[in-house]
Amino acid sequence: MMRILILFLLLSHPLQAEEFPALFAVTGVADDDVLNIRARPDAGSPIIGSLAPDATGVEVIATRGNWALVNGGEGSGYASMRFLTREPGPAWNALQAPLICRGTEPFWSLEIDPQSRATRFLTPEDQAPAPESMTGVWPAEPWARSAAIGLPDGLAVLTGAECSDGMSDRSYGIVVDIFRTGPADERRLSGCCLLARP
Repeated sequence: MMRILILFLLLSHPLQAEEFPALFAVTGVADDDVLNIRARPDAGSPIIGSLAPDATGVEVIATRGNWALVNGGEGSGYASMRFLTREPGPAWNALQAPLICRGTEPFWSLEIDPQSRATRFLTPEDQAPAPESMTGVWPAEPWARSAAIGLPDGLAVLTGAECSDGMSDRSYGIVVDIFRTGPADERRLSGCCLLARP
């Protein structure tokens, strides 16, 4: 019975060769050229932006065949995976690299630094709070792709999925749900996260 349960869990949550979002570097582009960002995953689609030939820390949010969904300027589009190489490091949900999460209504942001086990919650009213210690860290597991971080006044649950902030044309690859014990209008917050360079 136990073997059947383990098999079911593995099949219902298969391990992925590539966990997105992840940071990539532009490679194979001539020094006097750029990597185009297109409106759709199609070489004939309009160009809406570009990446420098030596760009690093490019967040690939998801893939569509041989195309990567990336942000450029104030919007997102598609760049050819042929010219992108994944930077070394663990998957984002191992919770070993910093994240920046944001939400609206009300506006807020949450900076997460797993290396120092610190978080900082910011609102328009309080833009310079001191970092606070995490109360716990739950990285993803093969059978549970979500991760979580204990906050001084609650819990942040992070899930890999395409996300929109509702205010811009940018795309994100991590959904965050925050459950707090503070004021009633701030007890449950939802938003999107992006990868920050360590």
